[in-house]
Amino acid sequence: MNEIITADGYPKLVYVFNDSLPGPVLHVYQNQTVRIRIHNDFPTESLSVHFHGIRQVNTPESDGVGRITQLSILPGSSFQHEFVALDTGTFWYHSHVQSQIAMGLLGGFVVHPREVITQEEKGEFVLVLTDWQHFYTTEQHHLLIESGQFYLNSLESLKTSGTIDFYEAVDGSRAAEALVTSILINGRGQYFDPHAENDRSSTTPLEYLRVDSASNNAVYRLRLINGGSVFSMKFSIDDHPLKVIASDGIPFAEPMVVDQLVIGLGERYDVLITVAKKRAINYWIRVDTMDKNNNPRWHARAILQYTTDTIMPTSQPRKCTTNQPCLILNCPFTQYGPNSAKSLICLTPLDLTTHPDHLDRELLDETTIPDVRKTLQLTIVGRTDKQAGFESFNYIGMKYPSIDKPVLYNARRIRKKFACSNRLLGGDTGEKCYHTITAEYNNIVELLLINHDDDQHPLHLHGSYFHIVEFGLAQLNSTTGLIKANNPNVYCDKHARCSCTKENGACKKNNMRLVKDTVQLPKGGYMRIRFRATNPGVWLFHCHTEPHLDRGMTINIHNQYLNEIVIDYDTNNEGNNDNFHQPQVSSSYGM
Repeated sequence: MNEIITADGYPKLVYVFNDSLPGPVLHVYQNQTVRIRIHNDFPTESLSVHFHGIRQVNTPESDGVGRITQLSILPGSSFQHEFVALDTGTFWYHSHVQSQIAMGLLGGFVVHPREVITQEEKGEFVLVLTDWQHFYTTEQHHLLIESGQFYLNSLESLKTSGTIDFYEAVDGSRAAEALVTSILINGRGQYFDPHAENDRSSTTPLEYLRVDSASNNAVYRLRLINGGSVFSMKFSIDDHPLKVIASDGIPFAEPMVVDQLVIGLGERYDVLITVAKKRAINYWIRVDTMDKNNNPRWHARAILQYTTDTIMPTSQPRKCTTNQPCLILNCPFTQYGPNSAKSLICLTPLDLTTHPDHLDRELLDETTIPDVRKTLQLTIVGRTDKQAGFESFNYIGMKYPSIDKPVLYNARRIRKKFACSNRLLGGDTGEKCYHTITAEYNNIVELLLINHDDDQHPLHLHGSYFHIVEFGLAQLNSTTGLIKANNPNVYCDKHARCSCTKENGACKKNNMRLVKDTVQLPKGGYMRIRFRATNPGVWLFHCHTEPHLDRGMTINIHNQYLNEIVIDYDTNNEGNNDNFHQPQVSSSYGM
């Protein structure tokens, strides 16, 4: 190991790629064939690695989901991913096994265009943001999952009060803390302890972004990745407006210039900042959680370094007033806390528009009738004040069958043999089974997603981008900024049977034109997404809050192939991927 991993200064077990936290940023060019060999050096744990946002066109076996696209990589074994980097932009890679992201198995992945379109940018930085846990290990993960008590504020909470202490966001929605103790920027941070002197209990090194202030008005690109497990995060730089140009690798129709940017779990944003020659000091880079009463419990700092001096900045965030309000982009609500003075203006996903070159006009056309329609209500089964229950779609939690080869290579049989029942389910009568949606090649798939749960849910689709064609937010109390009611455009009964309200006759159309692969669905809200099933394979659609994924909030989308495949597969070596021969990608799979 070439350098010490300091994290936030608290000693704990860390999982890493290539001896660094986060793992090394991987840079490739568009249309390059990428080969990455993952070797598992763990003594006991298996793993698989997903390249988040990479569509894996014609290479579903490289999507990196254990038991679905490959067998998990056993200790001492290796697996080689091979795919073409078709899309430019900011992506990331991470383990797709339980608590391993939270333990440190993640890193940035950037696909650059082969030709530089503009010389506007002088340089770029990749910033990986993570929430960090001192007391969290794989063993604790299994214990908490099995006991149903994942969401404890601390392990002492249940012992002392007998109840689960939830984190509350600024709109009153709650999220699992999962024992979060600090936030890291590129693996560096400081543990802020409210009981310690000066509100800080560690003085570990912070991340520095060194810019060239000699060149007046030089432009730098920041590639921002929320690689956390639990929280959305709010990003800003003192005295530096953020020119937001892309999300999830896809450019906007027009840049958005804002003061602060909310980044949901799994999301990526490309931001431009301008360096002014007249400045000769260092500036704080701020990352905060969005807590109730706008009082962040967790925050991280990095330093935008204009000088060679490493002194701590003395800069302050811009003062937000009624006359000069601050703009916050990608808010999952229409108002930021108690805000009668309107000093903070929330721009929601409704304010974002994807560049026309990346839009599929047929998907946006309301006269287009989708081939596959499915309503998914985000639901909790069996939650009480002492029991977390499990997260689900329509009260159905994912349960993967015990099989000797990945689902990808036997999907039709597995789908039939392990199908979910058609029982009428509710909050106390959920089930766990192999939950799927099937689409023929080139079908247009439409999902109506409804969140009447207490949490926000960042949703990610493997294998494809999706068009958000409709988006609705909860109703807020204008005085407190807290949620007072679900969005009125949809109604769901206690069995997750949902429809548009009779008063409206149809869900409200708001002419969204936003393309993403990951998006936050806030409490009380809903959205309608569409995508074209032109990438055959078995693709996950799931919540990216790590405990929610682990407990079952996922569904598999089977995009069926037209032909057949011959697979050389050694079923006597389960998990030993050194004996696994990749199929030819020009063939099709047994769907």
